[in-house]
Amino acid sequence: MGLPRVQEIMDQHPVSINSNDYVTHARQLMRDYHRTLPVVDERNIVLGILSEQDVLHVTSTKSNVTVKGYTTEVPVITGDMDLKQAATTMLQAMTSLVPVLTSIEERKLCGTLSILDIFNNLDPSKMPEMHVSELMTQNVKTCSGEDPVAKVWTNMMREGYSGYPVVDKHNIPVGMVTRHDIIRTGGVRIEREDEHGTRIGTSSTVSRIMSTPAYTITPDTSFKETIELMAKLDVGRLCVINPNELVGIIDRYDVVRAYIDEKKQT
Repeated sequence: MGLPRVQEIMDQHPVSINSNDYVTHARQLMRDYHRTLPVVDERNIVLGILSEQDVLHVTSTKSNVTVKGYTTEVPVITGDMDLKQAATTMLQAMTSLVPVLTSIEERKLCGTLSILDIFNNLDPSKMPEMHVSELMTQNVKTCSGEDPVAKVWTNMMREGYSGYPVVDKHNIPVGMVTRHDIIRTGGVRIEREDEHGTRIGTSSTVSRIMSTPAYTITPDTSFKETIELMAKLDVGRLCVINPNELVGIIDRYDVVRAYIDEKKQT
């Protein structure tokens, strides 16, 4: 399939965070760089990652909460690994970014590999002859613009989703809300504690932080057209409508999974 090795496409200047740094600092880095963060010790040895979902579990904004207790272990990826193997490992772990290690033995951070990096290096000439209906997720979890951000935040933590389509009363998509939207707007601490540890009783609504418009495709859109549209719009997911009502969703994980699945290649 012509996929390169990890070291050829990885980010060689990764943004990381020390395990003893404060979660408040991690949130700021996530706002600035819109990504999961590798967690390292003083010797630059990888301890794991801090994902947006991990940060959503931290309800306190007090300054003494450190990253250490919220670090998640990740699969081992090295620069000389075949990209297909790395992609398969990431999909199985359902992580959007992994640290790239100098070696399995040394475990020092030398880069990061994201689903977006893989997506951006897919070869359009080798796309499977498929349609969105074969790839999309059905029975999509949604929310409305009137929903409190606190409710969506809780659902994301419980269900593990990174984003929800926002629909109107006719199930027509009007926008998208993601973990990053919540972190970017500071909604991560709603209905929990402010900087002084005081409970907050009110929450903003989804309509105030969601991304608009809702980008849509139809079930008969080709795989190639789907990838081209995602790349053009620079979005991680698209709503599938028929004719105007939401019937599914497709994201970069679905695209990468279909691309590397040899059984689907023609």
